[in-house]
Amino acid sequence: MDFKLYLVALVVVAVSLVAPTADAQTSSGEWQFAVAPYLWAAGMDGTMTVGEMEQDIDVPFSDVLDDLDFALMGHFDMRNDRWMVSSDLVFVDLGTSEDVDPIEPGDPINVKTGLDMTLFELAGGYRVTPVFTLLVGGRWVDMTAEISVLDGLQGHHAEASKSWLDPLVGVHAFVPLSQRWWLGLRGDVGGFGVGSELSWQAYADIGWQVSDLVAIILGYHALDIDYEGGTGIQTAELDLMLSGPQLGVAFRF
Repeated sequence: MDFKLYLVALVVVAVSLVAPTADAQTSSGEWQFAVAPYLWAAGMDGTMTVGEMEQDIDVPFSDVLDDLDFALMGHFDMRNDRWMVSSDLVFVDLGTSEDVDPIEPGDPINVKTGLDMTLFELAGGYRVTPVFTLLVGGRWVDMTAEISVLDGLQGHHAEASKSWLDPLVGVHAFVPLSQRWWLGLRGDVGGFGVGSELSWQAYADIGWQVSDLVAIILGYHALDIDYEGGTGIQTAELDLMLSGPQLGVAFRF
């Protein structure tokens, strides 16, 4: 089974298992807040098409650090015993350059790829058991992609900017391991042809409550986007997987 379809099935099964227990929950109404800047050591793998130009993207995180011009990542959530609102922001400005051997003898062809991407996610959740929370929300994506090819004295350049909103549904699990340690799991799917063709996200993390205020969170995060939009020279297609370990510091109040 395709992994994307497997994730959809996983979310549906999880919802069906936990939904009947919702009536057993009570809420104190007391809200808790958390702010968490984090580092996502994400490599990139996929393809990008701009106009009639297509470029493979296979950038491990070690190379991303060399090519990264700017990055910003942060998370905020508020929750009580029953409800949760969460938001997440990721901004990356990436530029790569590589020399490709020509088909016929001659000087190498220089290929430059640029990708500016902002992802902002907002989701609301309803806790149906002490462990499981159902999520509904949206993920806004703003992207500028460009490809430049320099072959001797000839140059070709294509650039496109796109923005779209993906609705999403998902499940979040929070499992206390002790008074100071916990395990978190999340999966969501979105797009459904409204914005992207399909997107999915999954992560698992373990947290350590250092003090009443500060927690350290270590996990692994994967996000896949399959998008097609525009026509002619403004055509933009992105089939991209971002995945890698993630480290954050959460401040709770």
